[in-house]
Amino acid sequence: MGLICEYPCRLDLFAEVVKAKNIQRQEKVLDEIICIPAEDVGGRITQIDDIKVQLISAEETFVGNHRVKVSLAFNLILIVVVGEEPGVFEIVTLEGFNFSKSIPLDEFNPPLSPQEFKEEVERSQIILKNWSFEGEILGNCEDPNSPCFTVTPVPGTCISLKVFVDIIDKLTKFHDIVAFAELDPDDC
Repeated sequence: MGLICEYPCRLDLFAEVVKAKNIQRQEKVLDEIICIPAEDVGGRITQIDDIKVQLISAEETFVGNHRVKVSLAFNLILIVVVGEEPGVFEIVTLEGFNFSKSIPLDEFNPPLSPQEFKEEVERSQIILKNWSFEGEILGNCEDPNSPCFTVTPVPGTCISLKVFVDIIDKLTKFHDIVAFAELDPDDC
């Protein structure tokens, strides 16, 4: 059965339109120094081979009519080498990292007034891309000069971890769009 369209055709669409967006390039979402106990990996970590992120949630809340708060919860998965050459590969999961940032409406493109925000925004969408990581071994946790040293030292490896990501926040509203068109009679 073919599409029957009266002349001219009317196409009725429901589209989500981006009213404003904010892009935070390579936002630092983590900058911590962590001690990984030797008993968790079977010895001293000598190399960080790779770092991956496990995103638990990416949420956004509207703070009044003046700002948007972006909140991320994530875990890190480290692939590390334990011991001297050739070493043994181990996987370490570090859980419970959180990041949040408030973005004023005037930092969106185009900037929104509280009134425009109230009238023109129905929902938002967060896009996270270009994750990048920095991991550095700082030494032994039980070394008194280590930033991981505590009153009751733990045998392990002191590691500095930094995580960066592009955060794109789109504020949107649904619109009904009607398009009129003429079809070529040969196509009908």
